[in-house]
Amino acid sequence: MSKRSKLLEFLLKPPLALCIAMWAMGAVTLGGSLTLYFLGLGGETWAIAVHLVALLFFVLSIYAFLTVIGVPKRAFASKNVKKFLSSYDVRAFVYATCSVVFTCCYVAFGIIIAMRTHSPWLGALVGYHMFLLVARGITIYTSKIKSRADGADAKLQQIRAYSYCGLALCLLGFALLPVIRLTVLDRNSYNYFVDTIVYVTAIAAYTFVKFGIALRNLFKVKHSSDMSLKAIKNVSFSDALISLFALQAMMLKELGDKGLGNILNPVLGAVISTGIIALGLYMVVRGMKLRKGYANIVEDDGEGESDPKSDEETVDVNGEEEGQAAPDDDRTKI
Repeated sequence: MSKRSKLLEFLLKPPLALCIAMWAMGAVTLGGSLTLYFLGLGGETWAIAVHLVALLFFVLSIYAFLTVIGVPKRAFASKNVKKFLSSYDVRAFVYATCSVVFTCCYVAFGIIIAMRTHSPWLGALVGYHMFLLVARGITIYTSKIKSRADGADAKLQQIRAYSYCGLALCLLGFALLPVIRLTVLDRNSYNYFVDTIVYVTAIAAYTFVKFGIALRNLFKVKHSSDMSLKAIKNVSFSDALISLFALQAMMLKELGDKGLGNILNPVLGAVISTGIIALGLYMVVRGMKLRKGYANIVEDDGEGESDPKSDEETVDVNGEEEGQAAPDDDRTKI
């Protein structure tokens, strides 16, 4: 058995002693985290480390319980899990579907909070997230759900999803303009439950990781023939660009010079918004060209096909005619 197989076996079925240790650590760290809140120290900066450790061991404790009853091992043996682990396309659309679900929850919750607080800033954020939701949702629906309909051409549906996603990205670029305007007017408000430095650092780390992954995936699907997969990655890249703008605006507002923010925020916002609109237009135009080219290929293939039955009938008819003409020729010669 290879080292990889041994490691996988260990992760799917760890020793019972290790599971018991995870449960004990989970109980201790969770109790410590709750104790800090009862003592009024739960909001301190140093207490964040305790909360994170408690969360980690709590998750490990749940996983240890699942391994004891054999859930991970049975799940890993299923066809769907194997397909998910082996296919990059499947993983990409599963992650995109999860993003759609999360964005739906964010939009629903944001609409309620924005209406109750009468906050134009929250309203602007919800607005651009709605167009982000449309871009991902229409791509998944057109390429994966609609393509399963009877008589649907999967390749054509992928190209259509690419075009529709491009149109949605154009709208997303325009939906970003109210966010940029409110940021320039210094009407972007943030509420922190922890220290500002800690919050900004965490958001910065998340944003740069998100941007790096989106950029890597963008190059990864560069030579893919699945246009819907390219569309999904273009949406993720656009989302990462918006996150960069939000990070800059927050850092300049909380930690930097507001005068510098009055210069950099509109400049970066205009560049990102224009870039997203340009990307969307490129996708729309390219999608139209691909649809036209694919239609011509399908038409040529249809014309190039011959009816084997007709060929057989022609052969039979010619054969009969030749067979009937032969005796006449013989008689003529006689």
